[in-house]
Amino acid sequence: MSRYLAFLAVATLALVSFLGFQGKTSKDTPVMVFDDMDYQAKYKPQGENRFFADGRDARPPVAGTVARGDGLAPLTVFAADYRRAESLNPSFVTGKDATGAFLAAFPAKSLAVLPGGELAPFQVDARLLELGRAKYQVYCAVCHGAAADGNGIMKVRSAVEGDAAIATIANLQTPLFRAYPHGQIYDVIANGKNTMQPYGDKLSPEERWAVVAYLRALQLSQAMPADLVPAAVKATVK
Repeated sequence: MSRYLAFLAVATLALVSFLGFQGKTSKDTPVMVFDDMDYQAKYKPQGENRFFADGRDARPPVAGTVARGDGLAPLTVFAADYRRAESLNPSFVTGKDATGAFLAAFPAKSLAVLPGGELAPFQVDARLLELGRAKYQVYCAVCHGAAADGNGIMKVRSAVEGDAAIATIANLQTPLFRAYPHGQIYDVIANGKNTMQPYGDKLSPEERWAVVAYLRALQLSQAMPADLVPAAVKATVK
């Protein structure tokens, strides 16, 4: 028993001596058993870097770079007659008209500026739908499902883990969301709603409208109005 206690005392003393006391002030270099990412292989501002001839981490601007200012005084950076495309077509960015009401349809104009200075028409075509499909699959399908019926993989997780927040995933095939104006869907994508986070920082205005277009296609795919069904398809339905 005495040998055991002696061994335990020596082991405890060695461990304390090796690790030291937490919070103890010392000028000696500490022994880091777990560094907790205190030391990382990264470049720091104003740091030294022997890879470059001048020994600096921070690199100077590329030769010929033109300074554009900090954006706080745009008139000193841009010509006086310069107008951002967003200011020429604010409804494309907000999803709302001049009165603040949600757009019922897609914007007539895009943010693309033609050579003459006019804005190009906004076209809902195969390219836009493909863009919307790609972005929907990345950002939306995980919750709302491939068919926008709310049966994404997160709903499966909700059933397993019982996460109340995930249980609020919306079924976008219901009449409520079918009745949403295009601009309101755009607004939810950009700014979020309830437990849904905003995606305005991840999707450009065009990408948001593309997702709206693709969602409308998904809604039609699950509940096509009879008057929109092609005659050739009707003939095959018995």
